[in-house]
Formats: sequence, C-alpha cells, structure tokens
Amino acid sequence: MIENHDLLDRALATAKLGVWTYDQNLSTFQLSENAREIFEVDTNRLTDVSELMHRFASDHDRKKYASCLEKIVKTGEPQSGIFQIVCSNNNTKWVRCIGQPEQDCNITKAVFGTVQDITDHIETELKLAETQQKYELMAKNSSDGIIIIEKDVTTFASPGFLRLMRYDTFEEYLEATKGSLRPVIHPDDKPRIKTKFKEKISKRAETGTYQFRALTGDGIYIWREDHVNYQYDCQGCLEKTYAVCRDVTKRKQTEKKLRKLIEDKNWLVSTIVHDIRNPISAGVSLNSVLLDEIKNEEHIKLINAANTRLESALSLAAELLELSSMEDENFVLEKEPTQSGRYLSDIIESFQAEAEENGIELTLDEKLNTELILLNQEKMQRALSNLISNSLKFTPKDGRITLSAILHDDSIRIEISDTGIGIPPEHLPTLFDKFTEAKREGLHGETTTGLGLSITKQIIELHGGSISVFSTVGKGTTFTIKLPVS
Repeated sequence: MIENHDLLDRALATAKLGVWTYDQNLSTFQLSENAREIFEVDTNRLTDVSELMHRFASDHDRKKYASCLEKIVKTGEPQSGIFQIVCSNNNTKWVRCIGQPEQDCNITKAVFGTVQDITDHIETELKLAETQQKYELMAKNSSDGIIIIEKDVTTFASPGFLRLMRYDTFEEYLEATKGSLRPVIHPDDKPRIKTKFKEKISKRAETGTYQFRALTGDGIYIWREDHVNYQYDCQGCLEKTYAVCRDVTKRKQTEKKLRKLIEDKNWLVSTIVHDIRNPISAGVSLNSVLLDEIKNEEHIKLINAANTRLESALSLAAELLELSSMEDENFVLEKEPTQSGRYLSDIIESFQAEAEENGIELTLDEKLNTELILLNQEKMQRALSNLISNSLKFTPKDGRITLSAILHDDSIRIEISDTGIGIPPEHLPTLFDKFTEAKREGLHGETTTGLGLSITKQIIELHGGSISVFSTVGKGTTFTIKLPVS
C-alpha cells in the first residue's frame, strides 16, 4: 500500500514523479496522488485496468504497457517504457513508467512502479533534433565549408568543406591530413597563424578570423578564410573549435591586382609631379627676375597673373603627391602625445593676422585641460588649417569663426564653425571627394585645387578619427571632427 508522506510527496511532485502498485490477482491499480494527477484519472484506486489503459494515446502504447506488466510478473525482472497519454483537454503528454516486482508484501503477483511526466524533456529533445536536422541540412547544402575540431583533430567536415578542399570523402581528408591543420597550412603562413592562434586562446577569445594558403587534395594551394568560434571547458582549456571556411582565392587575386594598380598609380603621380614641379618652379623664378627688370605696368600685371597660375599648379602638384603618399598601403603615420589645448591655440594664433585683415572674429573655445592626443602634429595641423582657411575664404567681413573642442566620452570633439555663406546641399555628398565639383572661388577670388578636403579627411581617418559637415546656405558651416583620446 502507498502511504502519504508530506515531504516525500512534495519532492515527488517537484520531479513530476508518482508511484503506483498493480495487483494482478485483483486486477487493481493503487496510485499516489502525484501518479493520479499525471495519469489524469478521478480516483487513486482503479478496480478496472481498462480505466487506466483508456488514458494511453494509442493501441500500440496500451499493448506495450500491458506487455511490460506481464513480463514483470512472469520473469521478475524490472521493465520500463515511454508512453504518450491523452490529457483531459485532448492534448497529449509523455510519461516514463518503470516497474518491478513488489518486494515488501505477501502478494505473489504484484508490481510496484513509478510514473514521471517527461513531456518537457521529450519536447526539448524533439526541438533539438529538429534544430540539428536543420543545421545538418544547412551544412550539407552550404557553399561554405564547416568543420569541427576537438583536441587538434577534425571530427566533422561538411560536404561543402570537402568540395572546397578537393576531397571526395571525409575519410580521404583524414587520411591525408591526420585530421590536423598543420599539413594543410602553407609553411610561410604557419608562424603568423600560430602566433595569432596562441594570442586568441591566451585571451580566451570567443571568435577569430584567419586567412592562409591551404593545401588541397589535388596538390594546389588556395587562399582560405576561416571564421572561427572557440568553446572552452570548465577549466578554461580549449575544448572545441567550430569554423566556417571559404575559398577567397579570387578575392586575394583581385586585391593583388588592385595593389599593383595603386602602386602603378602612385608611381605615375609621383613621376609626373616631380617632372612638372621643377620646370614650374623654374618658371616662377624666371618671372621673378623679369619683374625686377620690367617697368611696363601692363607687363607686370601679366607676369604676376602667370605667377599666380604657376603657384597654383605647384600647390596642386604638392597636394597630389601628399594624397598619393597617404594612400600607399605601406604608409605609416608616426604620432606623438600632444597636449591638445596648447596645440589648438597655436594653430588659431597662426591665422589671427589674416582674420583681422579680413575683418573676421576668430576665436578658440576649448575645455580640454591637459588631455593628450596621439597626433602627427604636422599632418593634423595641415587638416585643421585646411578647414580654417576654407572658413576664412567663405566668411564675409564682420563674420565669426569659432574652433571649439571638448572631451566627449572616449574622444575629443573638435568643431570649426563659421557664419559664412554656407554650402549648397547638392554639393555636400561629394564634398570630401578628390577634385570635387563642390570646389569654388572664395569671396575674395581665392582659387582651390579641389583636393584640400579630401586630404583633410584622409589625415583624420589615418588618426582613427572621423569628420562630418553640416551647412545651411546663408547661415554658415560646421565641420565636426572626432579623435580618440590616447
């Protein structure tokens, strides 16, 4: 008989577990309260076996349950099974029943057992199986390769990976590589990949991306890009590595061609600039000598005009050379810690005379105290000078130009605002392009090459910063620069 024990009943209820006994002689079932609720019957004592069998969802489960009871009585061996029960709301639940011969009574044909509601567990398993099936289908049909590596040995490779690596079967891949990446990676790439891998694992990184030349099954190297996820055990040791692998050979070939084109372009620009700069400089010098000799005012005006054009050409040559050098992939911007407040103050001071001459108020509003920025001082001065010079060109007399700087989060925000004529909205999208169509003469006839703002943007981005612009025609323009604080 089943006795009520409060603590035991609570524990069993928490585990969704009930107990029952079956007396074959009397054909009766005795159910604990938890078992009664799981089977969803009205009473704890059933005198007709069919009352319980009616709760099973199928004839197959009824026969299976009856067969388990019969085996326990005949053989004396425990039996178990998983069955589906029909609920009162016509939904179904999954239960696990375990039974064994009764040990503590004189009944010769009695069975004692447990019943547990495992619906949540079964549904979770079904969802996991469904998810696994979807992932297996994705892996099978994906053009990318997928591999799983455990303890330095590849334990899974998708069909896409085998196609990528030119192997017919996973067994062929294992035989050729021993399941390891070491025979696959090009010898020249191994030190770089090994160093990066060790760095990732030492930091317990969750992800990583690697590019290397991989030896395929047909004996040629391809460029492979692996996007990797790492899984660690409870001791923090690497347990599994999951990787999505792609053949990026064509991309690398395109990048190589692009680098060659850039190198050729830089060489061409550099050659042309050097070839034209010397004769232009000679022309400016010759005109200067002529100015000392010529007395005719008309001739003097013509020579001065020629000099202005020649000097503009020299400025263009210099800017082309500067832009070309900064676009070179081998260009390294050397920086040094710079006290931001003093640095900005010196730049503003260098333009005060020109501002006063044009009747423009030029002020500095900085609240940076002693914040340091890592700068290439010469390049950044060039960028800021371009912006201030532009403001002076397009701000009329009695106008105002303000350079402000504040610390904002982890960056320094620099704004150069003016009350000038503004920039037409159709010019804003291409303002930072090379030889932009937005270029125009200043209010006093100043010319421009159309490269200044492109150079400014390049310098700021080389410092890890960004630049944006807001302008209203007739009201003024504001350039905003954000630079990381060192």
